[in-house]
Amino acid sequence: MLFFAKTGNKGFTLIELLVVIAVIGLLSSIVLVSLGGVRAKARDARRQAELKNLQTALLLYYDKYKKMPINRTPGYGYCDHDDFLQELVDERLVGSTPKDPGSRVYCYYNYGPGNNIGALLVGTLETYRGTTGLPGTCRPWAPGVNWCSQSDNSFHCLCTPY
Repeated sequence: MLFFAKTGNKGFTLIELLVVIAVIGLLSSIVLVSLGGVRAKARDARRQAELKNLQTALLLYYDKYKKMPINRTPGYGYCDHDDFLQELVDERLVGSTPKDPGSRVYCYYNYGPGNNIGALLVGTLETYRGTTGLPGTCRPWAPGVNWCSQSDNSFHCLCTPY
């Protein structure tokens, strides 16, 4: 029968534990920082999808009533109020009043029929800074003039001519 002699303590020293905790803390902070950008891109993708769904709902509303929802704040953009595009909710074209997934807002303005803008939907993206807009967006104004201009901004704009 073999017996093993006890060679010493089998536990970890305080220094070893602190080093392991520091390495785990460093790795987790790197992961959390990299996830922040991913989360922002996910919110942007949701904004783009929701604006596209709202655009489709606007066209269905127009098809039924031969008009677009009214401007509730004439002369200004109608942005993310409690009754934002309530007409679309009342007609069951969207499930609920649209709300931005972050701390930004959606805006709507009806420029009327017979132009290349029509009913404009706008959302502000977190991760895009460009002058031309992402594919599918409209840029009806000169640089620095208004929403959706051709200057460096992060507006995602959908023109809905009718």
